[in-house]
Amino acid sequence: MADESSDHFANLALDIFTYQFHANSPYQVFSKHLNLSPEAIAHWQEIPAVPTSAFRIPAHPLHCGEAIKTTFLTSGTTTELRGSHHFSDTGLYEQAIERSIDHALPSLKIPTFFLAPSAREAPHSSLSHMLAHLNSGDDSHFLLQDSKLHLQPLFQHLASEQPVSLMGTALAFRHLMEIHGPIPLPAGSQILETGGYKGSSIILSKPELYEQLSSFFAIPPTRIHNEYGMTELSSQAYATGPNGLHRFPHWCRPIIIDPETNAVLPPGEMGYLIIHDLANLHSVAKIRTQDFAIAESAQPDTSFTLIGRDPGALPRGCSRSIDHALS
Repeated sequence: MADESSDHFANLALDIFTYQFHANSPYQVFSKHLNLSPEAIAHWQEIPAVPTSAFRIPAHPLHCGEAIKTTFLTSGTTTELRGSHHFSDTGLYEQAIERSIDHALPSLKIPTFFLAPSAREAPHSSLSHMLAHLNSGDDSHFLLQDSKLHLQPLFQHLASEQPVSLMGTALAFRHLMEIHGPIPLPAGSQILETGGYKGSSIILSKPELYEQLSSFFAIPPTRIHNEYGMTELSSQAYATGPNGLHRFPHWCRPIIIDPETNAVLPPGEMGYLIIHDLANLHSVAKIRTQDFAIAESAQPDTSFTLIGRDPGALPRGCSRSIDHALS
């Protein structure tokens, strides 16, 4: 992670597959069903990717055998079977968070407030855990408490006229804009929104959202960023502005495949997004999403254009639980 110039991805991917194949029994069964094993593959792109739905099978947790100390759950209603991502230790996970955002958005290192519950209030939320790791203050910087927005700490900071970073889900920002008048942020401030409207009735394009955020907070769209991540991953991709490319850190590889043939698509063609995240050491490194994306150049580039979720896929995402709380 520390050495971006290193070119060890291919060898590490194969080594990690060997480890996970032997330490993760459900993944081994899945791989053998596809006639794939460490001895049967020669290239990291041949490593089997598990669908995100595989994390929703509690009887067969995708975990590599060590004692489970932390579990993050996907959001959902009380009647839904939620996905679970288990960790023996969150040290590597937190290194991935910190190094990813430091590399992609170093200018976010200013006082930060969050339109989200704290990790204390939402201990199984990977988003709250991530934001807690980025928090430079106390829990008062988490502006969603007991399912209500508490904005006074933010307003107290704004009185100093010092720049601020404001992070939260897209739906949380939408709720704030619906119930409150414009909140101009000081010059140099930035916004990080962490996802769309998965499972909601809101139909709003990303340029429209960024136009609303820009007007409401009085900052240019070039200072509004998106974080793409999910409970099943350990790393995140970031994009700037309404049309910016998403980029993963150098220990990840996005792969775009044909949904029907599973063939890797060339740059410029839209397909399902697969993410090979070497930081997913305790579970499965290669995850098949139900998000559509387009590769912008040939491997090993880490950038892609995110199109959106397959409309036929089940709703998911941290925005849903926060939307439910605020509603």
